[in-house]
Amino acid sequence: MSRYKQLLSDSVIYGVGAIFAKGIGFLLLPIYTRVFTPAEYGTIEMLVVVNGFLSAFLMMGMDSAQSFFFFEQKKKGVEAQSVLISSILQWRLTFGSGIVIISMLLSPLINSWFFNGQLDWVHFAIAFSGALFTQVMMQSADVYRLLYKPIGFIIITLGNSLVSAAVAITLVVWLEQGILGFFIGMVVGASISAILGWYRIRKYLNFSKFHSAWWPRLLKFGIPLLPASLAMYVMSSADRWFIVSYHGETSLGLYAIGAKFAILLGFVIETFRKAWWPIAMDSMQSDDGPMVFRFVSRFYMGLMAAGAVILTMLSPLIIEWFTAPAYHDAYPIVGILAWQSVFYGFFLIGSAGLWKAEKTAVSAITMVLAAVINIVLDYYLVPDYGLYGAAYATILSFFLWNVIAIYISEKFWRVGLNYIVLFTQSIVGLIATTCLVLSYENLMDRSIALGLSAVIVIFLLLSVGSKSQILNILTQRKNKKA
Repeated sequence: MSRYKQLLSDSVIYGVGAIFAKGIGFLLLPIYTRVFTPAEYGTIEMLVVVNGFLSAFLMMGMDSAQSFFFFEQKKKGVEAQSVLISSILQWRLTFGSGIVIISMLLSPLINSWFFNGQLDWVHFAIAFSGALFTQVMMQSADVYRLLYKPIGFIIITLGNSLVSAAVAITLVVWLEQGILGFFIGMVVGASISAILGWYRIRKYLNFSKFHSAWWPRLLKFGIPLLPASLAMYVMSSADRWFIVSYHGETSLGLYAIGAKFAILLGFVIETFRKAWWPIAMDSMQSDDGPMVFRFVSRFYMGLMAAGAVILTMLSPLIIEWFTAPAYHDAYPIVGILAWQSVFYGFFLIGSAGLWKAEKTAVSAITMVLAAVINIVLDYYLVPDYGLYGAAYATILSFFLWNVIAIYISEKFWRVGLNYIVLFTQSIVGLIATTCLVLSYENLMDRSIALGLSAVIVIFLLLSVGSKSQILNILTQRKNKKA
């Protein structure tokens, strides 16, 4: 199998596996929304958000460092690779344990600031431990990915989701352990999956001694990646911090449910990202690269914008089918937050010049700028406009992130994206989404909003390009591969 075909095949497997793994959590929503009140679900979401901040430091760029140095050590054999992998695992266990202990010492302050003192130290101990065990589990899964064994990767990650769900449901529903039971499930799932994952690749473990000699080199590689990781965390989570600070756990619980259903479009986009990335890398080195990127940008934005509008139209029915009545007010948020996934997925297209010119540091700077914009927008919008302010602040920051990235990217590699078409697709899609949201709040006639949205969906689908353009692109790619 050629490298191109292998990458494409693996990407499809990873995409499908990710959908199943994340789909398990989605399918549990009918249970969780009937067991937890919106306030309790908001508390769970906030503790997950705190864990996300902790995870950025637990990761410390070590996942990227492992990927880079694993292949560097390949010529030296499995023994050298095992020393590298073991060094990273030892770093995670020692440094990670220290981070968890420090976080535990700070938990009274965290509890007071963000949870109104409602939780006790056990909740934080279990949640923070779960973050560490998840990192250990994911390192073992990543080794399978580096060995070009996507099935092994899927077994570990999907197994983690299944075990976590089974334990959590048992503890929450039958043993009535509430919020604590949810996080115990996460710890148990990650621990069992980590043990299984490392056992199956035990030849890549070498604990004969402490391999700290690798640590300076690993940190030199990984620490510069931390700002970008924290920036993405801010872009994805700042809205939650502002909501819980200004409007409380109940509002955050509704917002979190809306975000979960917005991921329905995210499943499709994540599969696209994994399948598109190797093709994008190949196209960057080809004479027809700019043409491919121009076509894919228009095709992607037209389809995904239409998908976001359709999801907004269906959100009242979906929310009412899947959740308890207490969560039904979450449906207006679904369509707005779907645009976060749309713009996140487009970044891999719009930032092509940064990757081709190997300007990854510039990419990180664009993320930091977008994160700052996100905080400013949240600061001004969330206090007065609540959940809507948070949702629009998030999607606007992701939109501006793309605008900044495209502007800089074109300086390094001229693709010639059709800005008028892309801007029109985005704006008319956002207009349809906003009209639907206004109709849900009885600020616009529902039938007019639905009719306008249906027309816009048709327009967006027609805007992706003509049949001859699509066939031309496919024919050229096929001939190139041949």
